[in-house]
Amino acid sequence: MKSQIQLFAGSTLLGTIEAKVVDASMGVIGGTLKPTAAYFASFQAFFRAHIETLDWKGLAALELKAVSPIVGEIVAQGGIDITDVEGFDEVDANVCGIGFQQMSRLFPDA
Repeated sequence: MKSQIQLFAGSTLLGTIEAKVVDASMGVIGGTLKPTAAYFASFQAFFRAHIETLDWKGLAALELKAVSPIVGEIVAQGGIDITDVEGFDEVDANVCGIGFQQMSRLFPDA
């Protein structure tokens, strides 16, 4: 089963993922991000640079959040990871540390 999740930086929609359970015990879901034009224009360079040189302060300033039509804003205690490597077409995204109650509503069979 998959669940559509929207990823935001503040109020800017970065894209959507058809999320699947990556690790139910750790509350991790993820999938391939379908980026918006705003992602490519304003955020892709940051995420590609973050792979080479970690910028935790800059990452925190983005105020990343994940939103589901089922549960609303997802509480990601472990954060949101976006991996965008130059030379690859796909952008991977994971939402980590989701609590049991939200996980069970998003993925009842997990």
